[in-house]
Amino acid sequence: MKTQKLFLAALITILLAQPILSLAQGIETGFDPNKIIDDKIFSDTQTFGGPEGVQKFLEVKGSILANTSPDFIAKLKEPDITMLKQGLEDPRPNLGRMRTAAELIWDASIQSGLNPQVIIVTLNKEQSLITGHQDSSPDKMQKALDRAMGFDCPDATGCGNLFPGFYYQLFGNFDSDGNRYLGAAKSLMKSFNTDGGRGPQIDGHISRVGDVVTLDNTMGGFDGVSPSQTITIMNRATAALYRFTPHVFNGNYNFWRFFNSWFRYPNGTLLSLAGDIKTYIIQNGTKQLVPDFVAKARNLNLASKITISPNEYDSYPTDKVFGPKDDTIVKTTDNSKTYVFINNIKHPASSFVISQRGLNPTQALEVSSSEASLFDTGNVLPPKDGTIIRGVTNPAIYLVDGGRIKLFSEYTFKQRKIAAKQVTPVPDDEITTYEKQGFVPPLDNTLIKSTDKGTVYLVDKGLKRPVTAELFKNRGFKVKDVVSLSPDEVTSLTVGAYATPKDKTFFKVAETGQLYMFKEGSKHPISSFVAKQRGITPDYTFGQSMAYEWYDGISIPPKDNTLVKGAKDGTVYLVSKGQLRPLTAKAFKARKYNIKNIKTLPQDEVDAYAKGDVVNK
Repeated sequence: MKTQKLFLAALITILLAQPILSLAQGIETGFDPNKIIDDKIFSDTQTFGGPEGVQKFLEVKGSILANTSPDFIAKLKEPDITMLKQGLEDPRPNLGRMRTAAELIWDASIQSGLNPQVIIVTLNKEQSLITGHQDSSPDKMQKALDRAMGFDCPDATGCGNLFPGFYYQLFGNFDSDGNRYLGAAKSLMKSFNTDGGRGPQIDGHISRVGDVVTLDNTMGGFDGVSPSQTITIMNRATAALYRFTPHVFNGNYNFWRFFNSWFRYPNGTLLSLAGDIKTYIIQNGTKQLVPDFVAKARNLNLASKITISPNEYDSYPTDKVFGPKDDTIVKTTDNSKTYVFINNIKHPASSFVISQRGLNPTQALEVSSSEASLFDTGNVLPPKDGTIIRGVTNPAIYLVDGGRIKLFSEYTFKQRKIAAKQVTPVPDDEITTYEKQGFVPPLDNTLIKSTDKGTVYLVDKGLKRPVTAELFKNRGFKVKDVVSLSPDEVTSLTVGAYATPKDKTFFKVAETGQLYMFKEGSKHPISSFVAKQRGITPDYTFGQSMAYEWYDGISIPPKDNTLVKGAKDGTVYLVSKGQLRPLTAKAFKARKYNIKNIKTLPQDEVDAYAKGDVVNK
């Protein structure tokens, strides 16, 4: 092995976004700069179990990323161009809506093979997006979201123009020539998966696992930190992290500090306090009480419990009680009540339903009422979802959906062409115990109205979406296709957002006059300059309250080869393939552009357009 010196100018390094501490603090014990995180943990993509687990963690931490409002989701800058997302290997390019931060984190993890915990820690290390920005101004928060992972933000030159936006930071982007650039998640895993582990570039050479390298530190905040530090890269995950951020302090130390605080113990670790017989299990940064019968049902090895200090115990938020696996049957020993667990909730269940669901009642676990009381009690468990049932004497027919039963009307029963043999008879008194929830909705894309009102709705994913007269015309609907249903049936359906216009509709908002194009599930703003340049006029006028409910997309840019600049910024851009590419003075002169051809636009308009790479020649 040889000792090497880091050349920062040769690297894409990451700016540390943590605030400068006013007082120096000691370095926590246990930090090993040679091995920051275990390889298996680095590449464990199932730590949260799904986007719901990520969302819950963000909520527990009070992160601004837990915000799921349409306004905040728009700030994440997910593109609405399906082909772009497909090219970036986005696992869900055709979802039909913009995703939450938790969903984007989870999908980036699945796409790249990177532990979502690593993504979350990096978001905090770089831009304090988990623990900070609760009181930030909109501009400051947007800037932090645009640089979420600190990706393409070299120490020497500042952030580039190819990855601004939470989505692009995670998934990457294409330049104006169609070249794909990996985002932060995939880039980290490329380093990790390279044979030997691809670490920082030293003296023009890529360092590997086992190399001894000397790294420059960014100073401030901690006692005893030297300007440079020599470390030995011990595994691939550490190599990848040092390639991403070639400093021990404060970058990778802060990564370890947050990870150790939130995820020190892997999922499934059993813990207890000294002198306390209670057992807890770690799940995604929280601790959950484990009842004895659950430990037995899940075959947990209680002998492997780790005894921790009160401070460690208190550092993990307490979550709900850890329950048995779904479809576990339990029977209380004192009153013989039978329950089936679904999603950690116990549901009273009859022998008929247990049998219908294909469960074995002889495998029921005996528990005390006190143990059973640790868990929330849900509604009486009906037959499995999708089952169509009716009473022995009562002619009403129901669909089991989401653990509740919904009544078929004559229309929806006929619409679904259900045969008599598909209907399961159930004792009438059994049906009365099930939780009821309105009517079975008509099939998607059915137009409906109530017999006593004129409002027309479009059924979509079980919701009724209002259709105005203008939308009715826009979509090319016909009056003869509108089905009249009873007031009770229509009222029982949940109201969704207004139905959306057809693709490539140009419309203006009545109250503001703002022009949009509706495309691929989103409305795209069109400025007065672009409208005039492209000869766009509205074909329809919709109300502001209606348009507000539709997702926001990226603004329609000026024509390709247009030169533009913002009113408050001297940067001149060339519009190329829908992106604004900054022009250097050398390129402006070499291309013989004329200053009089530069169009000065409002700064907000220029800031809203997608940006591409710099034009240098």
